[in-house]
Amino acid sequence: MDTTDKRPLSGEHEDHYEERGLGPWLKRNRWLLTRLFTVIVFSFAASTVAANFSYGLEGKPTLLSVDQLNSGRLPAGTELGDYVKVSGTPEVGEVKPATIGRPESGIAVVSRYETAYLYFRLEETGDNLLIQSTQGLPSNIQNSGERVWRGKLETVGTVIFHNTTQEGLKRAGLPQGEAIPVVNTGETPEYLREIFPAYSAIIVLWLLSIAWLAWKKNKPLLGL
Repeated sequence: MDTTDKRPLSGEHEDHYEERGLGPWLKRNRWLLTRLFTVIVFSFAASTVAANFSYGLEGKPTLLSVDQLNSGRLPAGTELGDYVKVSGTPEVGEVKPATIGRPESGIAVVSRYETAYLYFRLEETGDNLLIQSTQGLPSNIQNSGERVWRGKLETVGTVIFHNTTQEGLKRAGLPQGEAIPVVNTGETPEYLREIFPAYSAIIVLWLLSIAWLAWKKNKPLLGL
């Protein structure tokens, strides 16, 4: 005999019963859980987009001087994630396909998901700064001379794929200190502004998911 405790819901006929308990409630609210999961997913995406929106609206980059970098200091008010620039000459050796990623080249390679992240030093700053490039090496990098490098300020400890980066830097004989500044030249406000329409679409979908969650009626918690 089924002895499950069943009670009629308020306002319904006496012959209509709903099972009590978390399991039955979850079954009655499958679509609520689906909509809630959708909101959580788009909320995570929107939080990332918001940070990129803020960075994409930055104007002139903050200048990092060689003296400041070599003394372990940054300009007052400069934080990780800021748009910065530094002038310097690439410190590289023999640049050939067979040597890149090894000490002979002075260039570290970190490859994940078909994307290659390249790291190298500048002659003026030595082990006190690394340049990260995701768009390949500048043409004629061995003889390019001093030039300006612009991008997002990070550190060796905060760059993407931390453990893999440490291994790549070690193989290439580059410094691995967690606090060493890195200029990520692949992320500039100009680049992010080009993909603002895609970011806007994510924000719109997030707002629609919230509206969908609030608009639909759900089974009451009574009887849980």
